[in-house]
Amino acid sequence: MFKRLISSATSLLLASGLSLFYHPASAEVLVVVSVEAPVTRLTFSDLREVYLGRRTLIVNGVEVVPLDLTEGTAARSEFYTLYTGQTPAQIKAHWARQIFTGRGQPPQALTNSRAVVERLVSDAKSLGYIDSSFLDERLRVVTIE
Repeated sequence: MFKRLISSATSLLLASGLSLFYHPASAEVLVVVSVEAPVTRLTFSDLREVYLGRRTLIVNGVEVVPLDLTEGTAARSEFYTLYTGQTPAQIKAHWARQIFTGRGQPPQALTNSRAVVERLVSDAKSLGYIDSSFLDERLRVVTIE
């Protein structure tokens, strides 16, 4: 009986230890624009400010229109965590405050990376992020410094 208890406890500890290193596969997120767009690089700060609605003009007075993915998508969570340092819940709260106080509206949210790609291709002012598997020759990856 004691031996079985020790074996079960060991298995439980091993499983919980391994779970610390296991992360479900997540998509690599790329910040992209149309190949027609003048944007080739952005600073982390510029990207953050654009996606938090604090600016629309970037280097050399270039105007950008940020595109978002709908809440709950893996790419959206990864993007905001990596590039703004905020969780999806914090982003939702940020935009709730901005809307309530009349200071801004969140970026237009599209349903998936394919929809973002199509919008980017049709509008050279648009800036978006996609799952890397949707990258094609019509898009340019923006270097984030």
